[in-house]
Amino acid sequence: MAKQKTEGHTPLRPLRIPDDEWEAFGQLVGDRNRTQAVREFIRWRLRWPGNSQPARAPEQIGGPGISSKNEEGEG
Repeated sequence: MAKQKTEGHTPLRPLRIPDDEWEAFGQLVGDRNRTQAVREFIRWRLRWPGNSQPARAPEQIGGPGISSKNEEGEG
């Protein structure tokens, strides 16, 4: 269900992302550019016209890229 827009802003969408992944993502795209990178990914996944696959980091940044919860076969 879409949340009601606040005047002049898009609605907030809470995401659950492990701290180590969020910090590494900020190092890659810049702390203030995370939202734009997530939007680009969503638009690419939706196959909206004019959106190409987002660029990946040339090498791994930070931890293994998988939270420990997922490594154990949970979540």
